[in-house]
Amino acid sequence: MGYLQIAGRPLTYEELQKVKAYIKKHGIIQFVNLFRNFASVVSDSEKWGDETEHHIIHWDHEGEKAKLLINAGVFQDLFNEFHDKTNTKLQPEYGSWMLEAVPADPFSSLSLKSLSQLTAHFHNRRISVASFLSLFGNFSLSNVSSYPLLGVEDYAIQLPMLSRCIETAKGFPREQFTKEGIEPFEVCRRDSSPIKEETKTEDEKDVSFGLEENKYSQSLFTYDKAINPHPRFPTLSKMIRERRGEKVTITVPLFMDTKTPVQVASKTEPYPGYIYMDSMAFGMGCCCLQLTYQTRTVEHARYLHDQLLAISPILAALSASAPIYKGKLADIDLRFTVISQSVDDRTKEERDPTNPNHIPKSRYSHNSHYISSHESVMEHHNDTLKLKVDPEHMKLLKDAHVDDRLAYHIASLFVRDPLVVFEKGVELNDQEFTAHFENFQSTNWNSIRFKPPPCFESPIGWRVEFRPMDLQLTDYENAAVSALVSLLVKLITNYNVNFMIPASMGDENMARAHKRDAVLNEKFLFRKNIVPNDYKEMELEKNGYLRNSSKGSTEKEDVVEMTIAEIFEGKPDIEYKGIFPLLKELIDESEGTLEEKEQVNDYLNFLLQRAKGTYRTGAKYIRDFVRSHPSYAFDSAISEKINYDLLVHLEKINNQDPKQLYLHSSYT
Repeated sequence: MGYLQIAGRPLTYEELQKVKAYIKKHGIIQFVNLFRNFASVVSDSEKWGDETEHHIIHWDHEGEKAKLLINAGVFQDLFNEFHDKTNTKLQPEYGSWMLEAVPADPFSSLSLKSLSQLTAHFHNRRISVASFLSLFGNFSLSNVSSYPLLGVEDYAIQLPMLSRCIETAKGFPREQFTKEGIEPFEVCRRDSSPIKEETKTEDEKDVSFGLEENKYSQSLFTYDKAINPHPRFPTLSKMIRERRGEKVTITVPLFMDTKTPVQVASKTEPYPGYIYMDSMAFGMGCCCLQLTYQTRTVEHARYLHDQLLAISPILAALSASAPIYKGKLADIDLRFTVISQSVDDRTKEERDPTNPNHIPKSRYSHNSHYISSHESVMEHHNDTLKLKVDPEHMKLLKDAHVDDRLAYHIASLFVRDPLVVFEKGVELNDQEFTAHFENFQSTNWNSIRFKPPPCFESPIGWRVEFRPMDLQLTDYENAAVSALVSLLVKLITNYNVNFMIPASMGDENMARAHKRDAVLNEKFLFRKNIVPNDYKEMELEKNGYLRNSSKGSTEKEDVVEMTIAEIFEGKPDIEYKGIFPLLKELIDESEGTLEEKEQVNDYLNFLLQRAKGTYRTGAKYIRDFVRSHPSYAFDSAISEKINYDLLVHLEKINNQDPKQLYLHSSYT
């Protein structure tokens, strides 16, 4: 997550105020230098990759408890020594109980062969990591997006003796590691205390931690000791709170079940009818699936960014898998708003719509504007409130021949303040380093991210990152939604399609995407005229990614409200073709074996049936599990027993066919 280089201690909030103008200006200059270096670069690569975030669970099967392991980072380095065998690398995340998994090498293309192998890709990753973790105790890698008891008393455990176990394992012969994991051997006892009490060092004595130690977040619920110890992460928590002038306030509507008690305001629940949370951990402690695509040119990246942005709320709703927060069922299904609220560092004035310095959104939000100069992106599409960007920043960008839309986008990143700056990282050579630009780029967490090359010597070109989706419960589902986004990237690049709608409609769609069972019950604003008659006559690359065909098109969108099933399948009565018929044509015309085409079509058919209600979303599946649990009192509350049984069940279902799993209400 984000930019992790360290150069001394982090600056305090007061110190940062003295240098933030300098850092902003030089961040702009660093982007300008990147732009000059790479503006004309053309890549012939179709590389792409995924990131999956996971909770690491410690199991106490005898006591029927499943807690977060808050020193999970100790596994990372040793596991990564074997990336050539697992094709997986682990990376740190905000929560010290979390690990992010990425492919050691990206996919080389968007071929049907690659897409047809995605279930095996996600399965092999999960099995490799899970097998490795199990060597050191009762630990596992969870695919649940929001851990149900995060912020509930005693939700986490820390086992310092694991560090010694890891050091022991480093001395073992490497041939004991196979594709499935290290061959079983006794690294340490398979319980919560693998080292005998009398042999523990002082650092390994039983760890206790409490809310009184929360100097960074000042949370009433989550432990600061559960924040990743890398200086970036606790500093983010502290700086967001200090800039805002108070703790973050996160509220999501409570699911009012048949016996949910009458809500009365209290210190821990000050907003009756809502679940209250108060720290960055509640948002950045959720898990998602993110996908990044290499593009041909900077203009291709901008065009792809905009077309994906228009459709992203639809895919967010389709992926919904997060219905529980702080031990209670919520009346939303998607994690995105929780993260958005958890890092909202805007001051009281900036949150006030009547204030001249109003900033409409958190720095984690659905994008407010389009950035391409493609002819399909019209002025009226950028209809949201314009931020007050710095005129000096705009001048620096325009003097470097960055056009208006891209210049505004880059300048808008710098409306925010820097959050984490290290004392030895203020004065940098802008011809060699990009740290100040990355400081802002990596802390403007948008649903779609336009990504320049990471450094001046990078062989990596311009990229687009797709960020709004929840992590899915099973390998197959992660494969299915990844295949869908990848096919859309291919469709946007190869067919004359146009998903553009005004940005304000995108905001409305994202709000609707959060609602319970939105995939079935909500209608979304969507463009009816997504393709012309000659949609296969594509000259996008020939025209510099600024127009799709020599004929050109300035046709204004005809926007209608449709269900996700209608958006996917089509609606003949209004002459709307549908996205999936286009994708199936693309599959038919793409190179690949019959088996590969059948597998990719199987992913699409599964997602279409989810949109029709045949197969449940992860959120509905979890909610139904809770409400059918024998100890659930229909009071919206998740007990430790329900949490344990749910997570045990979710561990098991990865070995089942989700098409059968989601058809039935049995949870055996």
